[in-house]
Amino acid sequence: MSSLNAFARAAAGDARRNAVTVTRLSAALACGAAAWMTVNALLPVAGPPPSAAERYVLPITAPQDQGDTGLCWVFATLSMLETNYMTRHPGAHVEFSRAALQLDSLADRFRRLARGEAGEFSDGGLAVEAVELIRRNGLLDRGDFHEIVNDDPVFASLKQAFAVTTAPEERESLLDDALRSALGVKPGTTHLEGKPVSPDALARAALGGEGWTEYDLAQDGVEGWGPSHDPEARPETRVRYVKRETLIDLIHASLKRSEAVVVGTVDHAFLVYGADYDRDGKPLAYLVKDSLSPYLYRADAEQLHGRLNDVTVALERDGTSAAMGSPTGQAGAGRL
Repeated sequence: MSSLNAFARAAAGDARRNAVTVTRLSAALACGAAAWMTVNALLPVAGPPPSAAERYVLPITAPQDQGDTGLCWVFATLSMLETNYMTRHPGAHVEFSRAALQLDSLADRFRRLARGEAGEFSDGGLAVEAVELIRRNGLLDRGDFHEIVNDDPVFASLKQAFAVTTAPEERESLLDDALRSALGVKPGTTHLEGKPVSPDALARAALGGEGWTEYDLAQDGVEGWGPSHDPEARPETRVRYVKRETLIDLIHASLKRSEAVVVGTVDHAFLVYGADYDRDGKPLAYLVKDSLSPYLYRADAEQLHGRLNDVTVALERDGTSAAMGSPTGQAGAGRL
């Protein structure tokens, strides 16, 4: 998924006009702990409209900018995991390394190309693929690794190198050298709330034993499982196609159980960490954390619904989706 983010730019004017400090609502305190008090209360987003009868607000970390990369899916996924961890552990504060997941994603993408698989030089992907990369490669605390880098030079050097040789072993050696030079080597020890842990242990803590599924809009009306239509998705990734109303219900159900949602338009992914609802339960607006400016904004519900392409949510503990009411397993993530 690329990061043109036309939706965020359209919302920027409204966010600036309505920006106020978020009220420290009782709902936020119930699920948000000190992380909300020390971080969220200082971040400028619009407050609830007068007609709002219900608001969900989950704790978030400060936004980070994805720069010129196409890593919106990485930023949104890690923001989701940070929010969900802080909700499960009141008073905790965590920030996960975007650059470490950038390294793992590029390594996965280019190793596929080195083996001769079809595909493009790209840093795009889906949230469920980010989760799978974390399961396989572990996770780092933000303080234990550098920030993201411009990956264009890596693309350029590898394109040139791959044009010279088709031998998988030589290509993988060139890949390792290029990634080491541009992104370094991940440490074998990281930290969770100041305590040393392994990257695998941090990944387990962040994932919390949950599975995730991506639900995509069924453009042709045909619902069910199928390959992703996103041109930057891995070929084995499967998503579940549903109606727009179901996507909206999935957001509500996830927020209601205090879990954030990765939401996607056709060209961008971002985090929804809260929402305002009227007395009839109709969504009025969503609280968005983005990796592109304006970073934090209140998005009109009808406008977002019109651009809604996909949502990625955690499964219930019994392996079902509350909005779907049927077993889903973890097939949506695919296997990388």
